[in-house]
Amino acid sequence: MLRQRGFLMRVPSQRVAHRHSAPTVQPDRADGRRRPLPGAAVDRDDWVTRAFVAYAGLLACYHRHHVAHLGRLGAVLRKRRRVVVVGNHALDIADPLMFIAAVLERYGRVPRIIGHENGWFRVPIMRAIAARYGIIPSRQPEQAAAALARDGFLMLYPGSNTEALMRSYRDEPYRLKWENRFGFLRLALAGNAEIVFVAAVGSEEMYYQSRLRTPASLLRVANAGDADRYRGARLTFGVLGPHVLPGLFPFPVRVTHVVSSPLVLRDRARALRDPEALRALHRTVWEQCQAFLDAAIARRERYTNVTDRTIRAGERLLQRLGL
Repeated sequence: MLRQRGFLMRVPSQRVAHRHSAPTVQPDRADGRRRPLPGAAVDRDDWVTRAFVAYAGLLACYHRHHVAHLGRLGAVLRKRRRVVVVGNHALDIADPLMFIAAVLERYGRVPRIIGHENGWFRVPIMRAIAARYGIIPSRQPEQAAAALARDGFLMLYPGSNTEALMRSYRDEPYRLKWENRFGFLRLALAGNAEIVFVAAVGSEEMYYQSRLRTPASLLRVANAGDADRYRGARLTFGVLGPHVLPGLFPFPVRVTHVVSSPLVLRDRARALRDPEALRALHRTVWEQCQAFLDAAIARRERYTNVTDRTIRAGERLLQRLGL
């Protein structure tokens, strides 16, 4: 089971963590050779990377972002264990970008990302970013398995847009929509990898989800011309109006990422060969992650502030008014 006690211990700020973090390569105990930690290497001198890191830093200040128990992930990486990081998903790139930047700052490595087939690979600007950073299409399990075997560090959101776009945040706040989403579990089992869950607290309040339907024209832009798949999705609003472009002018709620210990995956071999065993293990993993997320949300008052409380109270008022 996931360990719950004391899980909100705050890690040092990114600048301090960088000074005192372990190097990105560690000596191999068998022969003294140095090997890199799992994950993809990033050229920090590349201008696009510098722009992303700078933007993530601005977002981190804006959202007073911090990561609780990042060392739990680091312990897995230092053991050279393959790891699949999963989390809850809201419709924006800001919260995963801040988390990845924190991982890069502390460990000098980043996970390979599995992205939505249409949003990342058919929309022009997103397609260029996906090609530059080796984002893996969500419907290409062979590519994901090869990346896990080679790099040892993946990050994905099993709920995808069912969870991020089609879910009603007011009726199902912070609910994981993982029904029949077995791919991440098969990937971890086949690759002999750990699964680590990261709870994103505050991500759902970054934009206000209204009861208005998103115009078909916006859905076509976001989903590479296909407006039917997500018909009925609710329109969200940020500081300056409708949420059209990712990561621009969200509400300044506080965002915290809480990292779990590796999940216990019993009977791995049986789950790989027996569909019923896989389904049972998936249910267990899903329930463990939901329980961890619920605990993180229940404890959010310990690290909130006046701005965060005011924004969330305002959003709850709008919900009660039926807007």
